[in-house]
Amino acid sequence: MPLSPERVIRRHIEPSDAYERYEPDTGGHEPVRLDWNESPFGLSPRAQATLRAFETGNRYPSIDQAPLRTALGDYLGVDPDRVIAGAGLDDVINTLATTIIEQGDEVIIHEPTFGVYRSLFNLHGATVVNVPLGPTPDFSLSVDGILGAINERTKLVLLCNPNNPTGNLFPRDDLIKIIEATSCLVAIDEAYAEFSGTSHTDLALAYDNVITLRTMSKFAGLAGFRVGYGVFPEALMPWFRRAAPAFFNVSAPAAEVAIASLADLDHLHANAERIIVERERLSALLNEIPGVLAFPSATNFVLVSLPVEDALTVVTSLARHGLLVRHFNHPHLVQCIRISIGLPEHHDRLLDVLRRVLESTPEDQT
Repeated sequence: MPLSPERVIRRHIEPSDAYERYEPDTGGHEPVRLDWNESPFGLSPRAQATLRAFETGNRYPSIDQAPLRTALGDYLGVDPDRVIAGAGLDDVINTLATTIIEQGDEVIIHEPTFGVYRSLFNLHGATVVNVPLGPTPDFSLSVDGILGAINERTKLVLLCNPNNPTGNLFPRDDLIKIIEATSCLVAIDEAYAEFSGTSHTDLALAYDNVITLRTMSKFAGLAGFRVGYGVFPEALMPWFRRAAPAFFNVSAPAAEVAIASLADLDHLHANAERIIVERERLSALLNEIPGVLAFPSATNFVLVSLPVEDALTVVTSLARHGLLVRHFNHPHLVQCIRISIGLPEHHDRLLDVLRRVLESTPEDQT
């Protein structure tokens, strides 16, 4: 008898609903990656030295990642016993979902936002409820809409702040209004906190229903090492710790490199400042191109509206020159591209090619 997927696959899993990475044709050019919000800088000096000296790959890391959690706790000024780590922030969110989600529970998000939220919580059997952001250029958070969507099935409100892919920072008062009006968990994904000048760690310490989520991928340039973390409610830690995988899925070299990076904060802060300065320079130059609007950003990327009906054609043209940027199939963003902040020479080249591509775009597409 042939294998029947219906017999073995959980009913709520859809085979086409995964988060995927699109790789356009670069025409043989070595790609300049301005599409995945990675840092343009390499490891910090201490992290580089630690990686070169690493010789204990035959040994498991600390079972509870105590050294890593201590370093992360010191960085944020929180008790390390409240820190959950993971192989990237997606892994930390997966631990959150594993712990709290039962089939039929609801998770509230605000689209457009990070696409992993919908796919991951759907995978766990949750119903994802979207309370859309306001239109351009503000992409405002609908506080009343979120509060109106909360019901007895709501397990989690997930807020991305600063938001990806729009880049904007929601007012702190909006977050507090949501937190204080509900007893369900409220998670604040602040993966881009170090580029925004804003932290929500104090909210996780002040309220017993708040989780804050962070990553070492952007600020510390550790995207290839996959180290994410979060600050979780103290009263719920025994359950979250039980649901978390052994070693928190963080490898020994990744943990040691992350700890060394946090000992190089002056270096990391300097790199973040360079990214912020370059973000503002790029935005100003983009806004000089007729019909182009770079939205204000509190992240390491810029969302840009182009004078075309569908920016995918521009993305494809840029890719043929080896310049990779992101496009999103969302009604509010179909005319937009998202540009990760790279090096000045990357942006100068991008601006030159973008001007030429837009000048050659047929008028009936504008």
